[in-house]
Amino acid sequence: MTSGHVAKYSMVKGMDLSRAAFVLHMGANGLGVTRSLGWSGIKLVGVDFKSEAPGLRSKYVRPIITPNPVKEPEAVVEILLKEASGFPEKPIIISCSDEYVLLVSRYRKRLSEGFEFRVPPENITESMLDKSQQYQMAAKVGVPIPFTIFPQGMDEIRGAKDSLRFPCFIKPFYSHLWYPRFGNKGLIIKSYEELCNKFQLVLETDLRAMVQNIVGAPGKDLYQVCTYFGKDGYISPRFVWYKARQSPPSFGVASLGVSVKNRQVEELGMKFLKGIEYQGLGSAEFKMDPVDGTYRLIELNLRTWMQNVMCTVAGLNLPLIQYLDLTGQPCPESGDFAEGIKWWDSLADLDSFVRLRRRGELGFKEWLDSWRGSDCFAYYSPEDVRPALVKVSYGVNAVKALTYALRRPVDEDDAQLGRRK
Repeated sequence: MTSGHVAKYSMVKGMDLSRAAFVLHMGANGLGVTRSLGWSGIKLVGVDFKSEAPGLRSKYVRPIITPNPVKEPEAVVEILLKEASGFPEKPIIISCSDEYVLLVSRYRKRLSEGFEFRVPPENITESMLDKSQQYQMAAKVGVPIPFTIFPQGMDEIRGAKDSLRFPCFIKPFYSHLWYPRFGNKGLIIKSYEELCNKFQLVLETDLRAMVQNIVGAPGKDLYQVCTYFGKDGYISPRFVWYKARQSPPSFGVASLGVSVKNRQVEELGMKFLKGIEYQGLGSAEFKMDPVDGTYRLIELNLRTWMQNVMCTVAGLNLPLIQYLDLTGQPCPESGDFAEGIKWWDSLADLDSFVRLRRRGELGFKEWLDSWRGSDCFAYYSPEDVRPALVKVSYGVNAVKALTYALRRPVDEDDAQLGRRK
């Protein structure tokens, strides 16, 4: 990309972009925010507790490595405040992971001495990071959810036997605590007997989980609405996209996303976010239930989303809108975005393709055509290539990923759903 590309995605005319911004978490999520702001010339500081985070190598940031914000939050706060003191005006904070959202929320008073930021009230932040409370609050404001139980013991499992459909899904209350233990987004359960066995394992940990009926075909009909709730009742224009593919294919993270207009999803998302008095950048994910055509809430993210650069390339720069709001500048009351803008995560999607091809669900040409002409990427950008090179370890990780995908002895995604191996 040339300087002309940078100008295409910036909104600099008449704006004061002198304040710095701190981007907390420098994986694909933070890297997307970094480029959305960096293309406009904003001075950026990239923060992460993982030295290998690819976004720390972006040309747009000055990198800072901190301790783990969950294990040593006060140390991280002190580092951030010390760094902020070196700027003539309060920098902006944008949190791009659950760990950093919790840090900013719990230490908002101290951090506000050195930064400007926008996060939901603390009670909303704590409750929304707990997915059980997400669903309960959604039901309270009239937003459809899948049939879900929140068992504290095996008696509740037995009591819900006749209401559950199999396969169903064991889903954690706190994803950022679950993943290090189980390495997935949840457990797919094929029978009542398996549910009893697997939930007993969950009960033996210090984690909480819910049991939920699976809505429709796994990995299909998933949409997200993304927006920003700012000062004085300001609400940004909305951005909607759908998961064209994810990794793993059934229950995973998007590996190919496409911008789309979907009024029903947009209205449901706004009903939920307004109903809980949300503040800041966020996205709500919905899935269409083929039984009745209803869109049901899957989850709310209290932060930017991994594919956020897609909204900027589509014409709606939500990270920049947040920056303008936090620096007291006019924000757009209306706006539109282009449909059909593609975001692609090549390594994750390669893994998804190998799994789907083995199932006979996706051919090579169909896969190639699906991401050909992608407009933006999880890690790659032609004018800022180093994060992508670091992500693939200059090609080593790409070879490893393909080799593992091809030689994987058991596809856990298939096995959990009872498909052929």
